[in-house]
Amino acid sequence: MRLRAHHKLFLSYCFLLVGVVIALSLSVERALRGPLLDQAAAELVRELGLGRELVESAPGADPDSLARHLAQVTGHRVTIIAPDGRVLGESGVAPGLVAAVENHSARPEFQAALASGSATAVRRSSTVDVDLLYGAVVTGTGSVLRFAVGVEEVDSAVARVRRQILQVGAIAILIAAILSFLFSLAVTRPLRRVRDLAASMGGEEVALRLRRKDQDEFGELDTALDALAAELRRRLSQLEGEREEMNALIDSMAEGVLAIGPDGALRRANPAARLIFGLGADVAGLPPEAIARRRAFLDLVQRVLKGEAVPPTELTHDDKHLVATAEPLPRGGAVLVFLDTSELRRLEGVRRDFVANASHELKTPLTVVRGHAETLLDEDLPPELRRQFGNSLRANVDRLQSILDDLLDLSRIESGGWRILPEPLLLDEVVEESWMSFSAAAGEQGVSLGTQIPEDAGRIEADPEALRQIFSNLFSNALRYTPSGGRITVTAIPIEPDWVRVEVRDTGSGIPAAHLSRIFERFYRADPARSRADGGTGLGLSIVRHLVERHGGRVGADSEVGRGTTIHFTLPRSALP
Repeated sequence: MRLRAHHKLFLSYCFLLVGVVIALSLSVERALRGPLLDQAAAELVRELGLGRELVESAPGADPDSLARHLAQVTGHRVTIIAPDGRVLGESGVAPGLVAAVENHSARPEFQAALASGSATAVRRSSTVDVDLLYGAVVTGTGSVLRFAVGVEEVDSAVARVRRQILQVGAIAILIAAILSFLFSLAVTRPLRRVRDLAASMGGEEVALRLRRKDQDEFGELDTALDALAAELRRRLSQLEGEREEMNALIDSMAEGVLAIGPDGALRRANPAARLIFGLGADVAGLPPEAIARRRAFLDLVQRVLKGEAVPPTELTHDDKHLVATAEPLPRGGAVLVFLDTSELRRLEGVRRDFVANASHELKTPLTVVRGHAETLLDEDLPPELRRQFGNSLRANVDRLQSILDDLLDLSRIESGGWRILPEPLLLDEVVEESWMSFSAAAGEQGVSLGTQIPEDAGRIEADPEALRQIFSNLFSNALRYTPSGGRITVTAIPIEPDWVRVEVRDTGSGIPAAHLSRIFERFYRADPARSRADGGTGLGLSIVRHLVERHGGRVGADSEVGRGTTIHFTLPRSALP
């Protein structure tokens, strides 16, 4: 059974009172019986003096008769003992049986009386088998006169006092128990309030307060605990804010962060880490093997769990290139940080390709220009050949100009120099305006244009110049790869309440599937030889992609070799009717 503090306090008071009462009752015999016996012994000694005078006044009297006479006069048991211990008279036995009484020479009161003249003693009588108070005195005849008094009265008086003490003690215990119970409740009530406050400090009710105004120690304790609770709440709020800030900081990091325990089990992973390793939302307790089975990753975990700080190390996981660092924690466990450099590597590859492609694209016309210019310096060059070289120079210079214009446009778009200013437009009007500059070439080539733009998809919100640039690049590419008698079709389809899907479809040669994912890169060509021969710069689709994305849309391509290509993109619909 669990005892509360007020139970313990109450029981301690009760046990203390019970112990006091028991101690008093036990001490009565020592404190009261002794004085009563001393008083009885003093009275017995006085009576012995009178009895001795009576014995000495009747020297020839029968000792046994004399003992019985003295017993009748005093009411005590009287014994007359010879100096050698023989009993001469005994009031406690029947007449005529005195001779059968045992010798009393070994009795302590007899021996003490012979030694000092008189003596008293309390002992159990072997003759009558009761406790008696003995008094003995030496008479003038040499015999010893002994009186014996029962101590029952003394014991009865002591017992009465003991009973009274127990009765009064029981009443006192009852009253004290009630008072001590109430007192223990009153004393422990502040402790219970303190307990409740202390328990609340470990939960969510840190705002509880005692607010006692007493000036005693409990009041001071309550004031101190209120101050402690206020400080604890302030620090908890501060820690909670710092934890939320830290969590937000870790969750917003582009680097993947894994926290593992001393046993290697995963404790936490931020969103970037879950994305890198393909983990779910519940990651607590995952072993390292469940995160990644690459030997390099497992070796990294083992090294950092042994206390080694791992410098930046390159790893690969599911075609991702990672740079990993690891730091052990002072209390065991570690933190691992992973930077996904796959996009950086891809961009570095794109940059290298761009530099190589740009250099190649510029080098070819420059080589032609330089060769033709050197040839034109020959004064003997025939006029017809001079005219042919001049036309070639103009064509290559135009090609260089077109490449530079596209590069400048692409640079303006990527750097934000080309600001998109959307306005409500009619899609079919922009298509017709963009097609006008290609209509002559399309007529010579035998390629026609068709539109399928329903009214509910014809109103868009776009920058007119950017949209004309988009269609111009798409028409230029379509004409370049569409044979005579082919057709280019522009289709618009409402796909969402606020978006329109625009498709530019041709019936040209098509693009192999292996090249579709890269046709929107700068200078990338599925058929480099043909596109250069037709004057393409390799930048048109890259410009289209950037302009569509600046409008918030997405661009893609579908193609089938020999059946044509479809470039599709999305644009926001106009809110105006």
